[in-house]
Amino acid sequence: MERWSPEDPEGDPEKSKDAYATVAHSFALAMAQELGCENDGGLAARPVLDPA
Repeated sequence: MERWSPEDPEGDPEKSKDAYATVAHSFALAMAQELGCENDGGLAARPVLDPA
């Protein structure tokens, strides 16, 4: 995650990373479903937030 704001965000940075990852996963899953990708493009129904 790259910060683009001149100020540090309030709150826990790990929670922010998880929130951004969840939004990105939801968007990608919705797009895969809309495009009719087989097996939802291999995306799980819920995001896996553990580091790879």
